Amino acid sequence: MFVLDCEIVLGIYKFRQVRGVKITKSVDLLSDTAEIEVPMSALFGNKKVGFFRSQIEREIVAGTPVKITLRYLGVFEKVEFEGFVRWVKPNVPTVTIECEDVIYKVRQKQITKNFGKTTLREVLKHIVADTGLELAGDIPEVNFDQFILKNVNGAQALEKIKENYGLYLFIDDDGKLFAGLRQTKNIGETVVYDLYRNIAGHDLKFRRAEDVRINLKVIGVRPDNTKVEVIVGDTTGEQRTIFRYNVTDTATLKKLGEAELSELKYDGYEGTLTGFLIPYATRGMNVEIRDKNYPERTGSYFIPKVVTTFGTNGARREVELSSKVS
Repeated sequence: MFVLDCEIVLGIYKFRQVRGVKITKSVDLLSDTAEIEVPMSALFGNKKVGFFRSQIEREIVAGTPVKITLRYLGVFEKVEFEGFVRWVKPNVPTVTIECEDVIYKVRQKQITKNFGKTTLREVLKHIVADTGLELAGDIPEVNFDQFILKNVNGAQALEKIKENYGLYLFIDDDGKLFAGLRQTKNIGETVVYDLYRNIAGHDLKFRRAEDVRINLKVIGVRPDNTKVEVIVGDTTGEQRTIFRYNVTDTATLKKLGEAELSELKYDGYEGTLTGFLIPYATRGMNVEIRDKNYPERTGSYFIPKVVTTFGTNGARREVELSSKVS
């Protein structure tokens, strides 16, 4: 039997027991987040200086560094989250400490700047300058004739880029800012789940490609930053929008859209499954689903989101499936 353990570092304090932890990582969210639930009062200090009981909100404040490690003793150990306290919410009988990754530092930076002709990389470099955050190496080539940021914080500036240009921005597992298309940040690792062996439960549904109806708007951003768009798929289907860059004509855009549509319409699973701390899974990985009763349904899927929880009822990872990879 695995023995579950944790270490929660909040500034100068370490906790080995908490009421609960919830960590959310998603390619669709700008920042990774964590919620730590603790009693209203706790013991602080150490053997050297002694211990004292105090209310959490008096000792832990916004900006306090956070590090969460979860483990099965002697079997598995992983730093699951690093960041900063954003809010402390006192309730009865517990206190919830809401945390955010390094985007917390970016959020503290106020920006007003009128860029002339520039690139996405240069805009991002300005946004994260002096925050300690570096850019990932695979930033796409996107040009701007003009880009204006007026009295916004760094996180708001990044959200503007996400909304206006359909890019996915988040802190990757190397602690760097990724910007790009949704599945291009595939870290090349696969986790395997067997529906009858190593999961706690699931709400997966098996669907057929012919039953999926999607209305896909494809927006192309030309090198001069002008846009062109086409619509492919079922006009009455679920509406989705994607962006493609350095596209010059509608014919090319239509071909790209039809290729994307073929990836969205597939025979396979959709939904979420719940596993344990091991095998390890995180957003950006592939998940291979196996079912001994239906071996022909074996397939791999992109993972856009994982929610990891830890508490008195054990530890779980809720893994979301996206489009089929193979």
